[in-house]
Amino acid sequence: MTTLNNQKQLLGIFLMVLAVFLFPMKDAFAKMTGGYYSAIVIMWTQMAFTSLFYVPVITVKYGPGILRPPRLLLQILRSISLISGIGMFYWAISLVPLAEATAISFVAPLVTTAISPFMLGEKVGLRRWLAVMVGFIGVLIVLRPEFGGDRLGYMIAFGAGLAIGFFYLFNRQLADAAPPIANLTYSSVIGAILLTPLIFSVWVPPRPEDIYLIIGFVAFAAMGQTCLFNAFIYGEASIIAPIGFSQIVGATLFGYLFFGDFPDAVSIVGILIVIASGVYIAIRETRPKE
Repeated sequence: MTTLNNQKQLLGIFLMVLAVFLFPMKDAFAKMTGGYYSAIVIMWTQMAFTSLFYVPVITVKYGPGILRPPRLLLQILRSISLISGIGMFYWAISLVPLAEATAISFVAPLVTTAISPFMLGEKVGLRRWLAVMVGFIGVLIVLRPEFGGDRLGYMIAFGAGLAIGFFYLFNRQLADAAPPIANLTYSSVIGAILLTPLIFSVWVPPRPEDIYLIIGFVAFAAMGQTCLFNAFIYGEASIIAPIGFSQIVGATLFGYLFFGDFPDAVSIVGILIVIASGVYIAIRETRPKE
């Protein structure tokens, strides 16, 4: 691997780490609304506001022709996978405990790593597989699922993980189709369009006291999505996706800062395992090969 490629991989890893810290911050703002808004409303708001912000930006930067998405079918499939993953996750947590649904949905990086050789032609070595598995074990240590609830909920959570794993893969497939900011815009616009027919049945008027929370939610969502898309531009999916395990670190941090939740000793051990797994992948896969 050349020095230039090493630098790109490191940049991709950095952007992915930044993304997985921005997303829990976004979720913290959503949680502060106390469940007043449905998952569909939250998803639509994120994608609609991201579209309103980025459509004028890419139009000015690249011209009106950029508004025609290349490889439209893949663009639609990517948006569907994202919407399906988020939607199924919120459905799952209505049937089973949050920790258990989260644990199962973290199969997403494993799905990406497993399928990337077939869809993307990327090589996945044994040591990277082992690092991914160790990271997943760390997540299970943190979450400690007991699996004593509704089996349907577990299946739905597993489906959420599969959908998000395919979302990561479609990101990589479309990485060269358009500039990163345009790819982000396409996903948001298509997602908002797909969700619009559903919004009328669940819409509630925004509460005045939630205005700053909504602004914070939208801002962190847009920044996180931008970092995520760029991460897959610079790094291989099978390297970048496993770093998504570190989202548990950001979730723990913001859970403590905003809601007073702090992990116990066992959870801290799990978090350290997750961090060690991500660091190992970063060092091994970006060092120069002789």
